[in-house]
Amino acid sequence: MQGIVTNNQTLDICPRPASSSLMSASEELDTNFNFAQSQSELFDVYPQPPSQLKFNSIITSEWGDVYYPSPKPTGEIKERGRIHKDGIWHRSVQVWVVQKDECNNDVRVLLQRRSKYKDTHPNLLDVSCAGHVNSGDDILQSTMRELEEELGGNGCIREYYSIEDIQQSKAFIGTSSIKGSTAKFGTFHCQEYQDVFILWWKQDVPLETRLFAPLVHEEVAGFEILSGKKMIRRLRDSDEELVPRSTEYVNALEAAFGC
Repeated sequence: MQGIVTNNQTLDICPRPASSSLMSASEELDTNFNFAQSQSELFDVYPQPPSQLKFNSIITSEWGDVYYPSPKPTGEIKERGRIHKDGIWHRSVQVWVVQKDECNNDVRVLLQRRSKYKDTHPNLLDVSCAGHVNSGDDILQSTMRELEEELGGNGCIREYYSIEDIQQSKAFIGTSSIKGSTAKFGTFHCQEYQDVFILWWKQDVPLETRLFAPLVHEEVAGFEILSGKKMIRRLRDSDEELVPRSTEYVNALEAAFGC
């Protein structure tokens, strides 16, 4: 039998026969779901927007000090699983990685395909990078962490960007209230305050999917690049392959892209 010798012990590299000591298919699947997200993660609870009309909107100064320029948590902390089951308002960050396309008066946008193991919107095309803000965490540090985890497996994020770049790329804060269901987790009601960043890709480096790789492969299934105009049009048409966005969000995104 072939093997690798390490500290006088041989580690088999040939396939083993099935045994009770190995993970079953269902156990392995559960492990993949846990790698994609932990249902026991702790999130800060936020107050719901001042009216239901603002559940899918963009925060402005008219909302008052509790929400603008940045929403303030209530002091409560809940687990991720409960947050998504009960529709409790929480905080997330989203980064759109884009590059100017001067020839076509457009932009090129990096999209990620969400893993099939995600508890919300599995398998759909989504923002370049996104993640929840854990309880007590700083927004900018959370954003940089998510960039490195979901995009930076090849080192491109640390090579090109600093926390100051992230800070300068802040575009707006939106609200999102979406209901849905998955085969694994059942129904969800995800209600978020979303800090949205537009991270402009370095102009002298072509924006290509091969530059990006997730550190945890159970989180991201792959990447695609679309023109900004085409993506905005598909969002407005409620394309079922894309994670849905409100009209207000799409309008703000289009303005930020400048296309």
